Amino acid sequence: MTAAVKHVTRRPMEVPNATAEQAQARNSQLRARFPARTAELWWPHTARPLEETLRRLTAPPFSPVSNGTRAGRRRGVTKLLSWLSSLSGDTWQERWAASGAEDLPGAAWADLPLRWMRECGHSSSCDHEDLSSGLLMLICGDVIRPGLPWMLTRTHRHLASAMAEVRDPDGFARLRRLAESGHAGARKDAQIAATRIATLMACKGGLISDITVGDCVELVGVQRRVHVRGGQKKVDFYLRLRTLGVFPEDAPATIRAFGQALGQLSIEELVDRYQLQCRAVRDLVVDYLRERQPSLDFASLDAISRTLAGLFWARIEALAPGIDSLRLPPAVVRAWKEDLKTKRRTTNGPDGTRIEVSSPRLNAKDELIRVRAFYLDIAQWAAEEPARWGPWAVPCPIGDDEIQKAKDRKHRKARMDQRTRERLPVLPVLISTTDCRRRAAADLLRTAQGTEPGALIPGTDGSLRRAVAPNAAGHLIWAEETSSGRRRNLTYEEEEAFWAFAAIEVLRLTGIRNEELLELTHHSVTQYRLPSTGEFVHYRQPPARHQRGNPADGLLRRPRKGVEPSDANAVPARHRHRAPRFHSHRNPKTADQHAGGHRSYQR
Repeated sequence: MTAAVKHVTRRPMEVPNATAEQAQARNSQLRARFPARTAELWWPHTARPLEETLRRLTAPPFSPVSNGTRAGRRRGVTKLLSWLSSLSGDTWQERWAASGAEDLPGAAWADLPLRWMRECGHSSSCDHEDLSSGLLMLICGDVIRPGLPWMLTRTHRHLASAMAEVRDPDGFARLRRLAESGHAGARKDAQIAATRIATLMACKGGLISDITVGDCVELVGVQRRVHVRGGQKKVDFYLRLRTLGVFPEDAPATIRAFGQALGQLSIEELVDRYQLQCRAVRDLVVDYLRERQPSLDFASLDAISRTLAGLFWARIEALAPGIDSLRLPPAVVRAWKEDLKTKRRTTNGPDGTRIEVSSPRLNAKDELIRVRAFYLDIAQWAAEEPARWGPWAVPCPIGDDEIQKAKDRKHRKARMDQRTRERLPVLPVLISTTDCRRRAAADLLRTAQGTEPGALIPGTDGSLRRAVAPNAAGHLIWAEETSSGRRRNLTYEEEEAFWAFAAIEVLRLTGIRNEELLELTHHSVTQYRLPSTGEFVHYRQPPARHQRGNPADGLLRRPRKGVEPSDANAVPARHRHRAPRFHSHRNPKTADQHAGGHRSYQR
């Protein structure tokens, strides 16, 4: 048996325990208390006639100041309404549903009206741009309401700004003020949250104040099914809506309370995210994953499904449309392997346009290993169950020499060493900067604490004023910039500056590993290792050579609120992301590598 299949075990499915069933029942009750709004079939704007709809969508507030944008929107709205008028249905929503546009991925929907215009002899100049602008107006004007899956698989750079312009200016102004009151680093998160909220308005109708808890739960569930990425940013919009008071008082504090109700995706849902065309291969991948499921956790199952369905067979179907066999032509195999070496993503260019950026896929051989295991597992299982697996047992297109990783490990080590060489010269600057930032933030916080609310904060040259925040938590100190009016949480800024300094200093002076840093407590900090000799000394005898003192001193004197110093973790959970990842082994340059941002594995 080859190494690629030694890890495979097959045993009967395990029955969920009572605790999981109880959690699922509890969260199902939450969903019943907070249902999502159902999709409406009729509303006033979608039932208006052509002339009235065209007149409304080409007048203020749908008519922007820019002449070019105004003309493009007018052309797009006119062309789309003319195309939809040719379809069957009593409302614009019924005609949109009958068009089949939502069955097409991405921007391919525009081919339908373009084909109709060519058949009718209309001009086709700049039609793609016109149609995108026209569709944006139809959505923001509540003429049509696309489905959530289709909206979440498309890029909507201007959706939030257009909704703020034409449908709910007051709601988005409140959302913008909330974002400005936070720290500057979260501005991009605020933009993503605004787009999520605008998407709910586009699909459900109404204003921001009409969004329900159930709508947010439905959005997150659809996001997971259509494979929309974003991590915490995917659910940040819920927290912002709750802060604005959109939800009732008994709404859960976080959407993660619905986690079990949302549940893990089934194997079928994991595979169907990639919309495989060949049903037989799709069913084969589902059966294969179901065989592997008892011996895998969900994260591993998700990774294998992403490889087999997304990076493997979906790419194969793109290279060879209509293919229905695992026996791949050599030319297709070569093209797929070449395509796998490159990772592509879309980002915004300096001028705001969407550009595609390519980079090498550093874990390409890991993906090859999973595909090779897929072929070899089926070949082995075919000997045990020939009727079930025999028809799919074919030679593996990936040779053993293609998955050897010795050279890759050497290249990774070279990248690590080069990273250390490049960053070590600026390590003193990093240390000095974080220390100065920590001291400045602490001094500003102390000064603000002694300033009356509404008065200018001394030492800021009149640029900061102690904010009057009667509804703020008592331990938070807020300031307001006199020039822009933007509010700053000085307590949060001081805490962030301190823990950045603490993480860097502990890594630099002790040489501990990432795992050890994350599990530091006030008990373990009482021992300190001399960087020069590696000898451990008691905390109460700190090394005199460090003029700034033992960094553990600040950790021990900074207990968390309401927790005794002896029991509090030195590094709060929300600050643990500051610690970089690195090797578990120790060597003389480990401490400098850690502080310089060294990582042992990079995709």
